[in-house]
Amino acid sequence: MEIKLLNNPTLEFADNGIGLCYAKGPYTDEAKRDKRIRKVALKHKHASTIEFINFIFDIEASTKVLLEMTRHRHASYACKSSRYTLNKTDLVFEPTGDVQIDFMLEGWRQTILTMIADKKSNELTSLMLPQAYQYKWQVQFNARSLMNFLELRRASSAHFHIREVAEAMFEAVPDEMKYLFEPLPTSEL
Repeated sequence: MEIKLLNNPTLEFADNGIGLCYAKGPYTDEAKRDKRIRKVALKHKHASTIEFINFIFDIEASTKVLLEMTRHRHASYACKSSRYTLNKTDLVFEPTGDVQIDFMLEGWRQTILTMIADKKSNELTSLMLPQAYQYKWQVQFNARSLMNFLELRRASSAHFHIREVAEAMFEAVPDEMKYLFEPLPTSEL
């Protein structure tokens, strides 16, 4: 699993949006800006204003994660095609931590490598890939959608692979923006 934030998101556009809504303009003082974003977007739930903040991640993780992630419709995806690249890339399966399952996955990996060596088409071979197969993709979330994604996918009830990815995505968020994705302190409610 690998996660990388590809862009440099900024709070400026959310602050501009809030300033526009209330005819006050943007703040140049970061402390005032952050306080206003917390109050308007988080406390008063006027979260449409943080949709102007975009995060683009480069992700390499299991197909299981990709399938779960695409259930979040308010994101944009570009994914490596197994149809065109299966015979050109390493065949990596995400370990499960279960010795028996990981042993079986290695046997399945060898079966697929044999199919590739036998020149079976990627069209057919890609149908044999298990959900542990590692894909590479880019995804773009606006801050409001990322907030929803992180809330659901960092929960203890989420599948462990997507929970690991969600935690890594949160860690990739610039420190000055992490407050957008954490619960408000009770003193601010």
